[in-house]
Amino acid sequence: MRFLVRALWAISVLGFLYNLYTTYGNLQQRVGVQLGEGVLQFSRNEYFFFFLALAMVANISLIMLGNAFRFLPKSYLFIPQRAFWTATLQNRRAVNQILGNWTWAIASTANYFFIFWMLVVEDGYHFEGNSITAVEWFYKPGLFLAGLLIVPVFRLMIKNINLFQRQERE
Repeated sequence: MRFLVRALWAISVLGFLYNLYTTYGNLQQRVGVQLGEGVLQFSRNEYFFFFLALAMVANISLIMLGNAFRFLPKSYLFIPQRAFWTATLQNRRAVNQILGNWTWAIASTANYFFIFWMLVVEDGYHFEGNSITAVEWFYKPGLFLAGLLIVPVFRLMIKNINLFQRQERE
Protein backbone atom coordinates (compact mmCIF):
# COMPACT_ATOMS: atom_id res chain seq x y z
CA MET A 1 0.00 0.00 0.00
CA ARG A 2 2.87 2.34 0.80
CA PHE A 3 4.30 2.00 -2.71
CA LEU A 4 0.90 2.59 -4.32
CA VAL A 5 0.18 5.75 -2.33
CA ARG A 6 3.62 7.19 -3.01
CA ALA A 7 3.44 6.31 -6.69
CA LEU A 8 0.08 8.08 -6.96
CA TRP A 9 1.60 11.07 -5.17
CA ALA A 10 4.51 11.13 -7.64
CA ILE A 11 2.06 11.00 -10.54
CA SER A 12 0.06 13.87 -9.02
CA VAL A 13 3.24 15.96 -8.64
CA LEU A 14 4.22 15.27 -12.24
CA GLY A 15 0.70 16.17 -13.38
CA PHE A 16 0.84 19.35 -11.33
CA LEU A 17 4.19 20.37 -12.82
CA TYR A 18 3.02 19.57 -16.35
CA ASN A 19 -0.15 21.61 -15.83
CA LEU A 20 1.79 24.47 -14.24
CA TYR A 21 4.08 24.80 -17.25
CA THR A 22 1.34 24.41 -19.86
CA THR A 23 -1.01 26.90 -18.20
CA TYR A 24 1.88 29.32 -17.76
CA GLY A 25 2.54 29.14 -21.49
CA ASN A 26 -1.11 29.79 -22.37
CA LEU A 27 -1.61 32.84 -20.16
CA GLN A 28 -1.22 36.47 -21.12
CA GLN A 29 1.34 38.69 -19.38
CA ARG A 30 -1.34 40.01 -17.00
CA VAL A 31 -3.71 37.55 -15.35
CA GLY A 32 -7.00 38.68 -13.87
CA VAL A 33 -8.87 36.47 -11.42
CA GLN A 34 -12.51 37.29 -10.64
CA LEU A 35 -13.04 37.52 -6.87
CA GLY A 36 -16.62 38.49 -6.15
CA GLU A 37 -17.21 41.76 -7.91
CA GLY A 38 -13.54 42.73 -8.11
CA VAL A 39 -10.73 41.43 -10.27
CA LEU A 40 -7.33 40.57 -8.83
CA GLN A 41 -4.57 41.38 -11.33
CA PHE A 42 -1.11 39.80 -11.24
CA SER A 43 1.63 38.91 -13.67
CA ARG A 44 2.14 35.58 -15.32
CA ASN A 45 5.35 35.06 -13.31
CA GLU A 46 3.55 35.76 -10.02
CA TYR A 47 0.95 33.18 -11.05
CA PHE A 48 3.68 30.62 -11.70
CA PHE A 49 5.56 31.18 -8.45
CA PHE A 50 2.38 31.42 -6.37
CA PHE A 51 1.22 27.97 -7.44
CA LEU A 52 4.70 26.50 -7.22
CA ALA A 53 5.18 27.81 -3.66
CA LEU A 54 1.65 26.79 -2.64
CA ALA A 55 2.16 23.22 -3.82
CA MET A 56 5.61 22.94 -2.27
CA VAL A 57 4.46 24.20 1.12
CA ALA A 58 1.37 21.98 1.12
CA ASN A 59 3.23 18.83 0.05
CA ILE A 60 6.21 19.29 2.34
CA SER A 61 4.08 20.12 5.38
CA LEU A 62 1.75 17.15 4.80
CA ILE A 63 4.64 14.72 4.34
CA MET A 64 6.36 16.06 7.46
CA LEU A 65 3.09 15.63 9.35
CA GLY A 66 2.92 12.01 8.18
CA ASN A 67 6.43 11.38 9.45
CA ALA A 68 5.70 13.13 12.76
CA PHE A 69 3.06 10.56 13.76
CA ARG A 70 5.86 8.20 14.77
CA PHE A 71 6.97 10.59 17.50
CA LEU A 72 3.57 11.40 18.99
CA PRO A 73 2.89 9.89 22.41
CA LYS A 74 -0.08 7.56 22.43
CA SER A 75 -2.07 9.98 24.59
CA TYR A 76 -2.04 12.49 21.69
CA LEU A 77 -3.30 10.05 19.06
CA PHE A 78 -6.98 10.78 18.62
CA ILE A 79 -7.99 7.77 16.55
CA PRO A 80 -10.74 5.14 16.76
CA GLN A 81 -9.77 2.09 18.84
CA ARG A 82 -6.78 3.91 20.32
CA ALA A 83 -6.30 1.32 23.08
CA PHE A 84 -5.88 -1.45 20.50
CA TRP A 85 -3.68 0.52 18.10
CA THR A 86 -1.28 1.65 20.84
CA ALA A 87 -1.21 -1.61 22.84
CA THR A 88 1.88 -3.14 21.22
CA LEU A 89 4.81 -1.92 19.18
CA GLN A 90 3.57 -3.87 16.16
CA ASN A 91 0.13 -2.22 16.37
CA ARG A 92 1.74 1.21 16.77
CA ARG A 93 3.87 0.65 13.66
CA ALA A 94 0.75 -0.35 11.75
CA VAL A 95 -1.16 2.79 12.79
CA ASN A 96 1.86 4.95 11.96
CA GLN A 97 1.89 3.38 8.49
CA ILE A 98 -1.85 3.98 8.02
CA LEU A 99 -1.63 7.61 9.12
CA GLY A 100 1.52 8.20 7.08
CA ASN A 101 -0.11 6.82 3.94
CA TRP A 102 -3.16 8.94 4.66
CA THR A 103 -1.11 12.16 4.63
CA TRP A 104 0.47 11.17 1.30
CA ALA A 105 -3.04 10.61 -0.08
CA ILE A 106 -4.13 14.02 1.21
CA ALA A 107 -1.12 15.59 -0.55
CA SER A 108 -2.09 13.79 -3.79
CA THR A 109 -5.65 15.08 -3.54
CA ALA A 110 -4.40 18.61 -2.83
CA ASN A 111 -2.24 18.42 -5.97
CA TYR A 112 -5.29 17.35 -7.94
CA PHE A 113 -7.26 20.38 -6.74
CA PHE A 114 -4.31 22.69 -7.46
CA ILE A 115 -4.41 21.38 -11.03
CA PHE A 116 -8.13 22.08 -11.18
CA TRP A 117 -7.63 25.58 -9.81
CA MET A 118 -4.98 26.32 -12.43
CA LEU A 119 -7.26 25.02 -15.17
CA VAL A 120 -10.02 27.34 -13.98
CA VAL A 121 -7.64 30.32 -14.12
CA GLU A 122 -6.44 29.28 -17.55
CA ASP A 123 -10.02 28.77 -18.71
CA GLY A 124 -10.56 32.51 -18.87
CA TYR A 125 -7.63 32.91 -21.27
CA HIS A 126 -7.33 29.82 -23.37
CA PHE A 127 -10.56 27.90 -23.92
CA GLU A 128 -13.21 29.24 -26.26
CA GLY A 129 -16.31 30.74 -24.74
CA ASN A 130 -14.62 31.69 -21.44
CA SER A 131 -16.76 29.25 -19.46
CA ILE A 132 -16.00 26.76 -16.76
CA THR A 133 -17.72 23.98 -18.73
CA ALA A 134 -14.44 23.24 -20.48
CA VAL A 135 -12.91 21.96 -17.23
CA GLU A 136 -15.86 21.16 -14.97
CA TRP A 137 -15.54 17.43 -15.79
CA PHE A 138 -12.25 17.54 -13.87
CA TYR A 139 -14.03 18.48 -10.64
CA LYS A 140 -16.12 15.33 -10.11
CA PRO A 141 -13.19 12.86 -9.94
CA GLY A 142 -11.59 15.24 -7.44
CA LEU A 143 -14.66 15.05 -5.23
CA PHE A 144 -14.46 11.25 -5.44
CA LEU A 145 -10.79 11.37 -4.40
CA ALA A 146 -11.63 13.70 -1.52
CA GLY A 147 -14.38 11.31 -0.45
CA LEU A 148 -11.91 8.44 -0.38
CA LEU A 149 -9.90 10.27 2.27
CA ILE A 150 -12.43 9.06 4.87
CA VAL A 151 -11.46 5.39 4.27
CA PRO A 152 -8.55 5.38 6.77
CA VAL A 153 -10.94 6.44 9.54
CA PHE A 154 -13.03 3.34 8.87
CA ARG A 155 -9.86 1.26 8.58
CA LEU A 156 -8.83 2.32 12.06
CA MET A 157 -12.16 1.06 13.43
CA ILE A 158 -11.18 -2.51 12.47
CA LYS A 159 -9.11 -4.28 15.12
CA ASN A 160 -6.86 -6.15 12.73
CA ILE A 161 -3.32 -5.16 11.85
CA ASN A 162 -3.22 -6.87 8.47
CA LEU A 163 -6.56 -7.13 6.70
CA PHE A 164 -5.23 -9.79 4.33
CA GLN A 165 -4.54 -12.26 7.15
CA ARG A 166 -7.37 -14.03 8.82
CA GLN A 167 -7.80 -13.20 12.48
CA GLU A 168 -8.59 -16.14 14.74
CA ARG A 169 -11.59 -15.75 17.03
CA GLU A 170 -11.19 -16.50 20.71
